[in-house]
Amino acid sequence: MKARPRVRSITPLLVVADLQRAIDFYCNKLGFAEPRVHGEPPCFAMINRNGFELMLSLAGDAESIRPNGPNGVWDMYICVDHIADEIEAITAAGATIESGPRDMPYQMREIEIVDPEGYRICLAEDISSPDEIWNGALQIAGKTLRIVLKVSRNDGEYTAKLDSLDQNAYGLAIDSISFDDDSLLFSMNAIGASFKGRLDQDRKEYPGEWTQRGQAWPLTLRREKD
Repeated sequence: MKARPRVRSITPLLVVADLQRAIDFYCNKLGFAEPRVHGEPPCFAMINRNGFELMLSLAGDAESIRPNGPNGVWDMYICVDHIADEIEAITAAGATIESGPRDMPYQMREIEIVDPEGYRICLAEDISSPDEIWNGALQIAGKTLRIVLKVSRNDGEYTAKLDSLDQNAYGLAIDSISFDDDSLLFSMNAIGASFKGRLDQDRKEYPGEWTQRGQAWPLTLRREKD
């Protein structure tokens, strides 16, 4: 089967009764910005936070608005870096946190907030604790891209996630990862990237090479946490 093109983004669309009220809520209470409003009279808007977009569409009739919130079900799940800071910002903006914070068995700390239409939004922070953290930096076209590799061990099996700090990309999936006595190898299918390095004599660094879509750059990963 032919490989599918990479998914670049997923954008929720919420149908609302009052477009301006919805824009005000998401911009003033949840930190979205730069509303782009379309139609005369206005009937559609796009807003964003850190490059992630949300669409708002004016309902043609009341039956078009069908939030899951009244049934206690999420309409949207937003992952953030620091849920404590998010709680502080939401509270300062005068919004009500409906529930939480609570720590879930799947290692997420969550709160819930309900918008004026009844849409239920869960905001969550990943609180899983990796066994090892490795830091490095790529130098690409004169720019520094800081990389954080978070590795967990469970019954001899390794799993990992990668953060690209300067691109505001967190929790990127590592599809395969392997350690042996002196090498580290991992690959990320979604972005066509991989890393291969060999452990140095002090066993604190993996000098190696990051490859992505036919190009290669040197990268050294240094241990932060055992």
